[in-house]
Amino acid sequence: MSAAETNPPIDVPDRVNMATWFLDARLDEGRGEQVAVYYEGKDARETWTYAALVEASRRITNLLRAHDLRIEDRVQLLLLDTPEFVTSYFGILRAGCVAVPTNTWLKTKDYAYYLEYARPRAVFVDASVWPEFEPALPAARHRPLIFYVDRTGGPAPEGTIDMLAAAAEQPAETETEPTYRDDFATWLSSSGSTGNPKCVVHMHHDFIWNTVAYAQRTLGLKPTDITMGAPKLFFGYALASNMLFPFSVGGSCVLLPERVAAEDYFELLERYKVTQFVTVPTTIAKMLAAADRAEGRDLSALHSLISAGEALPPRVCKTWHERFDAEIYDGIGSAEMFHVYITNRPGDVKVGSLGKLVQGYSYELVDDAGKQVPAGEIGTLVIKGPSAGLGYWRMRDKSRETFFGDAVKGGDKFFVDEAGYFWYCGRGDDMLKCSGVYVSPVEVEDAVMGHASVREAGVAGFRDEAGLEKAMAFVELNEGFAGSDDLAEAIVAHVRNHIAAFKAPRKVVFVDELPRTETGKIRRARLRELAAEMNPESAS
Repeated sequence: MSAAETNPPIDVPDRVNMATWFLDARLDEGRGEQVAVYYEGKDARETWTYAALVEASRRITNLLRAHDLRIEDRVQLLLLDTPEFVTSYFGILRAGCVAVPTNTWLKTKDYAYYLEYARPRAVFVDASVWPEFEPALPAARHRPLIFYVDRTGGPAPEGTIDMLAAAAEQPAETETEPTYRDDFATWLSSSGSTGNPKCVVHMHHDFIWNTVAYAQRTLGLKPTDITMGAPKLFFGYALASNMLFPFSVGGSCVLLPERVAAEDYFELLERYKVTQFVTVPTTIAKMLAAADRAEGRDLSALHSLISAGEALPPRVCKTWHERFDAEIYDGIGSAEMFHVYITNRPGDVKVGSLGKLVQGYSYELVDDAGKQVPAGEIGTLVIKGPSAGLGYWRMRDKSRETFFGDAVKGGDKFFVDEAGYFWYCGRGDDMLKCSGVYVSPVEVEDAVMGHASVREAGVAGFRDEAGLEKAMAFVELNEGFAGSDDLAEAIVAHVRNHIAAFKAPRKVVFVDELPRTETGKIRRARLRELAAEMNPESAS
């Protein structure tokens, strides 16, 4: 029997506040003077100890209470990856309020949507975000209190509160709200494939349970670990992997407020002796393309990468491990379930797969009628586990389509092999049906990327002159290669040598850059649009 199978059930206390569990407990363990945050920004380089974070978060709690913020009040976070994000987030939770981390790369219309949809009582907004956020305020029916954060010391705009100055005047001691494990804690945004974001309502319990199950028991994070993330903290993936998870074991994280070019991560990994890099497949591929920038750098501290968000091509996984001798733990999670529930793990990496279930989760694969599919066949994943959210805020019908108690039904298609490894096939609306058989665009993309000329690939369906669905590959080329009919034929021939011929793309389109979301995922809906535009019969 494995160690994982002998783990006792995860016991989350009835009364618990995440600020106490993730931060204050480190002081009780004697880690108060240990560095929790390394900050690397254009404005400064700083280190923050656990004791400093606890004190600053208490001041934020007192600031909120001084302005009549109370338990369950929603507070939106529009902050960059700075120490102020950390102290504000835990200060909000310590007060019993609900944190709503929000993308800082959005536009005015998006912030107007959040002000109406989430109706926050207060907003913490970074000076760099203010120009896009401020125009959304005049039309807001429920104008929030604005805490303005400017690390350069600039004056706060009229009608806002200078958070840094105001918090500094607050006492360093406070009472932590004795929340229940089932009190609301954080709303995570789930954009889905179309439409406006949906806020998933999560409780204190959800974050603690998954942290123990995934970060501690599955990944084995230790106090000596130092994490760094390419995604930003407003994404639930990074909020956990590059803040909550290391804090839970007394480790450290590196915060980077600005966007970082892929080739510049090597210097940062060396400087901070990062042990675990939290990233996405696109960044890994770009770093490999610039691997010469790693020459002469000491990356010996780096033992692993965490990858999620989109499928990790097998070639990228193998090449990284051969080049840097660090495992990649590719997995899948969701805002609906808070974080990762299927993953590769230390000593058990099955290249090309998403690994196995995290202990404590269970699953079914179902067909379009909701019936369980036979073993080895492709089906829609229904994942079940204690970290499931309560539902989407103010979206009753959509919630009832997705949440069933602790079970969440998404749009992702998988098959599971005899050994229990999960293989991602794509979202339901991305699947192709070629020659009457479902074809995974991910499988085709992996085969296309096996050709030496290909850096990235995205696959969408189109209909040929007979109205039959075929695959079209959109391809980014590596340096030194130029698109041509001959190269397109060579790529198709390569694919046919590696997967069934009927799955191979009938057309190859060379592009400078694939359309991507802000998190680096391929915009498959846009690929389908492009395919339809190039093949008018597809739209008929």
